[in-house]
Amino acid sequence: VDAPCSGVGTVRRDPDIRWRRAVTDFPALARVQVDLLRRVVPLLAPGGRIVYSTCSSEPEENEAVLATFLAETREFRVLPLEEVEGLSPRVLAMGTRDGYLRTTPAHGLEAFFGAVIEKAR
Repeated sequence: VDAPCSGVGTVRRDPDIRWRRAVTDFPALARVQVDLLRRVVPLLAPGGRIVYSTCSSEPEENEAVLATFLAETREFRVLPLEEVEGLSPRVLAMGTRDGYLRTTPAHGLEAFFGAVIEKAR
């Protein structure tokens, strides 16, 4: 799910985004993001995975969206990056304690968020 988001993580490439987005946009975007995740649930078999991503640095569009989704659908869990096969050491180094991928300009990249969510077997 490459969720529609504020895009504020791309501010280095698109500086005008600062004037096109406001904090007041985040709640509506978060509702759309959670709804997209809900719509994927019936499509997944046990053990199936969702990759959720945004080009936003905002917790309201990332961790908060996943917290809402996981609270509603207890059959899912965040799969820590260390458990995802084939990721390079560089990608693993950008992981958070919660198992998410979060890139920042400090990594030489735009801000990006990613998570792998797995349905219980």
